[in-house]
Formats: sequence, C-alpha cells, structure tokens
Amino acid sequence: MTPSTRLDVIVSKDPTQNNGLLLGSPTVGEFSSATIVGEVVVGGSRVGCLKSLGRGFDLVVPSGVTGRVAELESATRSSPVGYGQHLLRLVPVEATGKGDAATAISNDQSGDLPEGTFAVRSSIHGMFYQRPRPDQPAYVEIGQVVENGATLGLVEVMKCFSAVVYGGSGLPARAEILEVRADDGAEVGTDQILFVVRPA
Repeated sequence: MTPSTRLDVIVSKDPTQNNGLLLGSPTVGEFSSATIVGEVVVGGSRVGCLKSLGRGFDLVVPSGVTGRVAELESATRSSPVGYGQHLLRLVPVEATGKGDAATAISNDQSGDLPEGTFAVRSSIHGMFYQRPRPDQPAYVEIGQVVENGATLGLVEVMKCFSAVVYGGSGLPARAEILEVRADDGAEVGTDQILFVVRPA
C-alpha cells in the first residue's frame, strides 16, 4: 500500500444538536477511528484512517473547525463507509469555569510580563495539557499567531477536559504566542499564567 495522504473530512451541521457538527467520509473505503469520545479536535487533528482502493488516507479536521467528540458513528475498529457517511459527531467545546476560559492582564497589573504583552490564565485548578493526545502536536507553539476562538490547551478536572479558548477579557483579537509558562501535564492553579502573548 502506498504511504498515507491527508484528506479533509466533510463537515456538515448536525440537525439534532444546536451548534453541533457531523464529520463525514470524503470517499468510500474502510474507516478506522483514531479518536475517542470526549477528545477535543481542532483544524489539522487526525481523526482516523481510511483505506480505499489500495491506498491509505489520514482523515483530518479542516481548518477552522473545533469541537468535542460526542459520538463515534462508526463504532467498530474497522468499518466500511460510503461517501459522506457520518464518522464522528462533534459538540461545541465548553469554556473552563464561568465566562471566558482565557483571561488577560496587562503588564502594569501583573509585574512579571514584558511591556506590551498579555497573560492568558487558567480560570480553574486542574491538570494542564498542551495537546489533545500524547501522540499529537501541541495546539499552539511559540511564534504562532492565534485569533479569538482558537483552542490553546486543555485543563482536566476529575477526568473532565475543558478547553482553554483564546479570546475575550481584554485580549487582542489576534496575538502571537511569546511564552508557554505551563508544562504539558503540569498541575495549574486558578489564575495561573499559561501563555504570554502580544498583539499581532
């Protein structure tokens, strides 16, 4: 079989769920899921493998799509699927805590930030994760520009994962990641700085 090629899944609105999404197969083949219920996926996340006509395809989430896996439509380890057949059901990612998941404070209020920068803080106490799964890349890296709505990481509290979503609370609409101040898998406290950003 030839090396895997990336294919975007087909995204459609879920008629049974407000703001929910359905991810469908871009072609016929045999689908194997690479995700689990409860996992948060974003643009570029690999959600499975599709074997079709002797070729292997990595199925990925298109840019701009974010959600939490609520259901695996193809529940078996390897399932035959048709074009457009639903593979995953996504629901919106809930922000951590009350209000925005990310809060900002300017340099003169914090005392430990470079001039003209902002801190993105955790709104809850828990375990911080930089990536959706250990075998996947981090949501963001130093030097990356993010916009309102971008997922920056996850905070886990008693096996419940909540996304740290960029935006609101005085943060600039677009910003560059300057520092990542919380290690992957580290315990973080309420109001602890997770990222330092500057307007982009």
